[in-house]
Amino acid sequence: MNSFNIIAVSSLAVILAACQQTGNRAPKGPSPQSIMVKIARQAQSCWFINKDPAFAKFRMATELNSPAGRPRILIVPKNNPKGLPTLVVQAERIVGIAGVSTFGPLLDTKDGPRIQGLINKWAGGGTGC
Repeated sequence: MNSFNIIAVSSLAVILAACQQTGNRAPKGPSPQSIMVKIARQAQSCWFINKDPAFAKFRMATELNSPAGRPRILIVPKNNPKGLPTLVVQAERIVGIAGVSTFGPLLDTKDGPRIQGLINKWAGGGTGC
């Protein structure tokens, strides 16, 4: 084995060891599921129980036990609950930290910035409407 092969094999061993160590890291912070449970409770209370006019035509569907590790809530049309969601809020663990993402046409309405602000607040542990 020449010196180049020895260096290449050694480098590969170091890279593989680093990958194994990264995979064994303990997750930091709350789980995606616990974050989504908090967001779902706040959304239900603020948007539906309190009858927020922006959500009068919608209902909420939850998928908190996602086998893919991405629990989410869906805001869907009340008259077509199996239709495309108008808002999706999902959490997932990326590089050991749980994060929340939102997407959907409801965010492009005049209420979009307010909705996004509330989701950010709830994702950070805040409460209230």
